[in-house]
Amino acid sequence: MALPERPFFGLSPLVRHNGYADPVVSNDEMYVGADGCSDGWIAVVYTDEGFEAVSHHPDVRDLWATYSAAERVLLDVPIGLRADSAEPRTCDAAARAKLSPERHASVFPTPVRAAAHEDSYEAAKATQERLTDGSLNRQSWGIAPKIAAVDDLLAETDATARVRECHPEVCFWAFAGRPMEYSKTQAPGPAYWERVGTLRRVEADVYDHLWTAAQADLGATTTDDLVDAFAVALTARGDAAGLATLPEDPEHDERGLPMEIVYRPR
Repeated sequence: MALPERPFFGLSPLVRHNGYADPVVSNDEMYVGADGCSDGWIAVVYTDEGFEAVSHHPDVRDLWATYSAAERVLLDVPIGLRADSAEPRTCDAAARAKLSPERHASVFPTPVRAAAHEDSYEAAKATQERLTDGSLNRQSWGIAPKIAAVDDLLAETDATARVRECHPEVCFWAFAGRPMEYSKTQAPGPAYWERVGTLRRVEADVYDHLWTAAQADLGATTTDDLVDAFAVALTARGDAAGLATLPEDPEHDERGLPMEIVYRPR
């Protein structure tokens, strides 16, 4: 993975993990932020002392097995799903409102639970249309397998106590006090520096941490994936009392899972 060239000093510990070996991290409390990538998940770990680790995982169960002792794990994936309504989750609507007028499209419509668990786009679309008065687009289907995998994890383990939903663009909005100006697809250079500059408001050494992380074998992780994972991890780091949610009073789904997007106000 290539980041813009810059010397770096005082490197923190680095974990290189491909899903087949257990990384060793500090005994300090861990705060984990993870972003989905094309071949799994990229996780970034901070402790109260600073940057601790970066790791790649082929699936969310491997990620949870690695970091089940963490104080908090924030995932960039919808948690808390509607059963039979195309009405947008309140958290998605609130996030789009905060990110308008340019970054709101980064919040994809969330499929209903049964559609997310289907094995093909055609089947998922048919299920969405059968259960609701709406349909399912390709972008939403693109994240459906990860939605279903996390949904299963939360149903079958004790992960619900520590795993919560996050969204990188909401993290950047919260840290900067405004949505990001530059699109990652239309202006990748300015978008990178804008987001890294925003993260430096929260963690002065984040560029060194990013550079260190970029040296690891992280599968198909892109630079955007890595920056997003750092945004989520820096949101996870710290006291729970410093977190807020969109909306302030989240609704819950039929399984009792909150429909919320966590962020850390500045």
